[in-house]
Amino acid sequence: MRRLWFWVSCLFWSPIFWGGVVSFVFYSAIRNGVIEHPLIVRYFDSHPIENCTAFMFFAGLSALAIKFIHTQSEQTKLRRQTLLGKRGQLKTPISEVGNFLARIDAYEKIYGRTRHSHRLQLVLELINRDGTSDALDNELRYLAEEDAVEIDSSYGLVRLVLWAIPMVGFLGTVIGITYALGNLDLNAIQESSKALSAGLAIAFDTTALAIALDLVLYFVQFLIYRVEGNFLREVDKAVNDEIRGRFELSDKLGDDGQVTAFRRILETLLESIEQLTLRQTKIWEQSMSTANQRFSQLTEQNAEILKRSLAEALAENIKTHANQLVESGNEVLNASKESAQTIAKSFQQNVAALSLLQSGIIKQTDAIQNIAETSGHLIKLEERLKENLATIAQTGNFEETVNSLTAAIHLLSSKQLRAVI
Repeated sequence: MRRLWFWVSCLFWSPIFWGGVVSFVFYSAIRNGVIEHPLIVRYFDSHPIENCTAFMFFAGLSALAIKFIHTQSEQTKLRRQTLLGKRGQLKTPISEVGNFLARIDAYEKIYGRTRHSHRLQLVLELINRDGTSDALDNELRYLAEEDAVEIDSSYGLVRLVLWAIPMVGFLGTVIGITYALGNLDLNAIQESSKALSAGLAIAFDTTALAIALDLVLYFVQFLIYRVEGNFLREVDKAVNDEIRGRFELSDKLGDDGQVTAFRRILETLLESIEQLTLRQTKIWEQSMSTANQRFSQLTEQNAEILKRSLAEALAENIKTHANQLVESGNEVLNASKESAQTIAKSFQQNVAALSLLQSGIIKQTDAIQNIAETSGHLIKLEERLKENLATIAQTGNFEETVNSLTAAIHLLSSKQLRAVI
């Protein structure tokens, strides 16, 4: 039963739960016509990014409202009564610390634990454990600092929401611009102008809503932080009024008591320094671990990006070189074809020339053979001529014979020249 009550209490005081409830009620009112203002409908219910932004805003606002309720409740209890009662004229002995602790326990059973009662309980337990109130000042200062640090750290969810809301608004800007550019058609400007306007409206509306809600939440956080700061100062004052000067410093006076008090102060100081050193060491370890993790993530991301870029660049270069090689091969092939065709034409021309030369040589050979035959005939004619000349000389008709021979020689020479040509 106690465990069930614990989980119900955690759910009841959960900012996420109340942020979801407020978001559900708000959007139900919009979609059922209860809220019909055009600006509210446009900026809160036009895109899922706006719904997400509104949910985070209501969650952060719920966290601040819960803190304000707790602070006001504890402040009311603080101003109602003093836990240790009125202080007498005489200082209270250390032996009465147990009774004060029992009174605080009874108070917490009725009203629950508050910062005031918890701090008093810690101080009284220290006095009861040490048997003296000599280290009271250091303990009060340490507890005040602890409460301040705890309150500051309790704003972690609100700070996360304050950081996340602008990021979601910028995400809506990117989505809207992407949608607008994706539907942009330069060939049909009039038709795509509506889609372009819708995308730009998403971009600007989500950004404007995120900035406005973030400013409101930041202002409310500032006010709640001031209220809690004032409440802590009231707690410090109340604890100081109820504890300081109430108890006896030590039962013995003299040198032994002073040495004991000084020793306890030094022990308390050493414990404080040790605790601060341990806390600082843990903080440094956490910071270094976070930095190392972030550096590892960035290194992996950069390596992946570099790998992809190199792969894309290599693929593009390989493709370019392949295209260039194909083009060069085509050019070489075309040039080879042209050269082969030129060589074939030249070869054909040379073959034709050789054929003509061969025909000429055959003709010249035939002519030479004819000349040789003619020369043989001429030799025979010369011999006959000599015989005729001898006969003519004997007969006495020499001149007429010479003229006939001259005419015959001219006739044969002309025929021979025609045959050669």
